[in-house]
Amino acid sequence: MKNTLNAFWPAVLVCTLAAGTVARAQWLNYPTPGIPRLANGAPNLKAPAPRTPDGKPDFSGMWFANVPSRDFCREKDCIQEERMAREQINLGIKLKDGLPYTEWSKEQMKPRRANGGREDPHTYCMPPNFPRAWTLPQYMRIVQTPGMMVVLHEFNEAYREIYLDGRPLPVNPNPTWNGYSTGHWEGDTLVIETNGIRDDMWLDIQGSPAASPSG
Repeated sequence: MKNTLNAFWPAVLVCTLAAGTVARAQWLNYPTPGIPRLANGAPNLKAPAPRTPDGKPDFSGMWFANVPSRDFCREKDCIQEERMAREQINLGIKLKDGLPYTEWSKEQMKPRRANGGREDPHTYCMPPNFPRAWTLPQYMRIVQTPGMMVVLHEFNEAYREIYLDGRPLPVNPNPTWNGYSTGHWEGDTLVIETNGIRDDMWLDIQGSPAASPSG
């Protein structure tokens, strides 16, 4: 009986692993309901945004950063090898006056730049925090409800919670990787405010601090 079981269990294990592989592969081709699509089944990126029952834009679904083409990339604009957007180098590159740094933030950036960004937490597999996470070539799923939005990040299976129920941001919160976020609608625009991010986190490769003592 013992020998019979020893011969039987490896066969069961092989069948189980094979079944798991087949089942997992089916998820890759399962279309997300409610996504506007073209005749060939591809998402129609020019279609009007889907709406929730209360009329708000529905962000639910899978998201990926807009990766620039190699023809677009120039050494000063993006990272050629990874084809990452310019915002990964400088998050405020498209803002007329750049990011509104505090004096504390400017001082923090000086040694970070001088060291060539070697202390970037993300190079040590620390969470990239938001909004930096949106500039990386990693998938994210947004789950939206009337009172909360959850962003499930592929990197280290991280997540971000954004409360839409009108609560205020916490006062003097314990710092965390993604901080504490609340959101409110201004027409069709979702405005998200965040505090409580660790002040040793970076917004981009040049070392922009994700937070500062003065907010």
